[in-house]
Amino acid sequence: MTDWQVATQAFDLGSVRMEIASNAGPRITAYTKSGGQSFFASLGDAGIDGFAGRFYRFVGGHRLWRAPEVPAVTYQPDDSDVQIVENSTGIDVAGYPDPDGVTKHFSIAQDRQYTIVEHRLVNNGPATVSTAPWAITQLPPGGTAVLPSLAEPVDQAGLLPNRTLVVWPYTDLGAPEITFGIDAITVEGTERRSKMKIGQANRRGWMAYVMNDQAFVKWSSVHDDSAVYPDLGASNQCYRDERFLELETLGPVAELAPGNATTLTEVWTIVDIEDETAHNALARLPRQPEGIEL
Repeated sequence: MTDWQVATQAFDLGSVRMEIASNAGPRITAYTKSGGQSFFASLGDAGIDGFAGRFYRFVGGHRLWRAPEVPAVTYQPDDSDVQIVENSTGIDVAGYPDPDGVTKHFSIAQDRQYTIVEHRLVNNGPATVSTAPWAITQLPPGGTAVLPSLAEPVDQAGLLPNRTLVVWPYTDLGAPEITFGIDAITVEGTERRSKMKIGQANRRGWMAYVMNDQAFVKWSSVHDDSAVYPDLGASNQCYRDERFLELETLGPVAELAPGNATTLTEVWTIVDIEDETAHNALARLPRQPEGIEL
């Protein structure tokens, strides 16, 4: 290992402060409401060796990957300089092409209390690539992830199933971190040495991570039943181990011809939870943030 360290640039977006890595990613390494706690995990030089022939650094924070998860592609190192440009509409961040010629981009803008993060995969290579944008936020242990479920029946009598659950092979559904409720699944971000991952179709539009008296919330487009998604249709996913917990959103699979792009937009905010339960505070969240189309 080397003494590599992530270098960042800080941006004041008004109600929130953000830090973006200048030598990795694109990566958003910190997201904080003014005067509040930092929600994003910082993982330093930790990583995985050998999947793509080189050491892959986790870094932490928020990143864009390509789905499906194929080790030789997914774990291509991204610890090199990125291009960061601040302009009149926000911040643009661009990485460098991967071995297939696909380049990852962020476009970031602030609208009132909402941070809009557009993730874009651009095929600059010579061949069509089948892929989907996959936005991953790493959060530190100590909080609770909330994956809201569709509680309403899909038929008048309420006799037909209304949700699915996708489970990864290393997941123990009896793990103490998981709780299944009628309107949400919760996952505790503990430091117990284990790993698990679950997913479901994004029917409610948002996911959240509650920590202390605040909740980090991210919206993305509600699941499109006419589209094909990776991972058995799990457009919302949650992974945890003893080091971090991830909230993940995925877009539909695209056959990305040379010169074309596919996008996935998330909208973030941090909600204060003071004199009420997190369940009641989150229950009021709409399927998309007020005044923003997804």
